[in-house]
This record gives sequence, structure tokens and C-alpha cells, in this order.
Amino acid sequence: MDKINYALKMEEEIKTFDSKKNLLLHVCCGPCSSNVIKELIPYFNITIYFSNTNIYPKEEYNRRRDELIHFIKAFNHDYKQNIEVIEDYYDYEEFYSHISPVGILGEGSVRCRLCYSLRMRRAFDYARMRDFDYWTTVLSVSPHKNSQWINQIGEAWPQDKVKFLYADFKKNDGYKKSVEMAEKYHLYRQNYCGCNYSYEDMLEREKKKQQEAG
Repeated sequence: MDKINYALKMEEEIKTFDSKKNLLLHVCCGPCSSNVIKELIPYFNITIYFSNTNIYPKEEYNRRRDELIHFIKAFNHDYKQNIEVIEDYYDYEEFYSHISPVGILGEGSVRCRLCYSLRMRRAFDYARMRDFDYWTTVLSVSPHKNSQWINQIGEAWPQDKVKFLYADFKKNDGYKKSVEMAEKYHLYRQNYCGCNYSYEDMLEREKKKQQEAG
């Protein structure tokens, strides 16, 4: 089956607007959000939803949250915005109870799809309860994330009260631009995705590098 061009679908949706819409944007970290926010502000009044109970350990979660808040303050100043960051609760044990049955599967497997879905569901619920026009996630900006899965998850839930904004933010050099903006704002860029499985994989990579260098 041919892949859908979700970046084009977003462009077509935006063309129907006659005014700015209110958007709840699920964000995983400062670097991934940077260029996405810059490209969306002409069309949306953005509220950021930091819902990432997948991040392990808690110290790493705190660092990514604090870095995001620091970045948004600077972004608001530079681009004359008033973007608010809403933080969801953090409970890694709850997340782990959902993900552990497929934990043995590798990066890019159904384990990751379940992770996307768990976080996106909380963003959807929040947007729906608070009457946003649209909601979406920055996850598709990463070349390591499956944008087809992300958009399929978003479109699967009811579109009556709040619409899912289709997107593939890595398109049109989106990832490259996010890296450049992260460098401009001196943002911390993590070296693993988030969960304990990706954390352990990162430790193994680092150990292998040290052995090869040693």
C-alpha cells in the first residue's frame, strides 16, 4: 500500500482556514518542538502539552521538561508569542505496565506504536475536554519515528469535537531545521528516545564505543 503524504494533507487543511485555530500540540522535548512551532504559529494559537510518562529515569524526564520550558520562554520572547506549556502527570510505573508485555521487541516495533498511542491518547483527551479546534504531535519530526503510524493513531479517534491535524514534520527538511534551531538556542539533545528499553540500548551503544576506542 502506498504511503500517504501527510505533510500535503496538513497543507490542504490549513488552506481551508479563514482565521487562526486553537491547537493543542503534544511535545516530547524542546529540540523536536522548535521548528514545528515556528512553522505552525502563522496558522494556530498553540498550547503545548508535555505528556511523556514514557521517559526513564525521572531525572531525564525533569531535564527534558525544564529544557522545553526554558526554550518556550526564549521562543515567546523572540517571536512575540504567548505559548503556554501544560504538563501532564508523570507515572513511569503505569506506563511500564502497559509497555512491558511487548518490551522484548526492538526499537521501531509495535512497542513504539503502543508508546505513541498511550501519549497521544492523553493529548487527545485533554484537547477534547477543553474545546480545542485541533490537536497533533511533534513526534513525526524525528526520522526514527513512523509518521504513518502516528497519523493512523490520530485519525482513529473521534473527530467530532476536536480534529486531528495530519502532519509529517520531518518533511521539507523539518528535522534538519529543528537541529539548527536547537543549536541556536543551545538546547540539550538527548541520545535515546525515552523508555527504559531505549535507555538500556543507549548504555550498550556507549559501552561498545568505549570498548572500540579503548
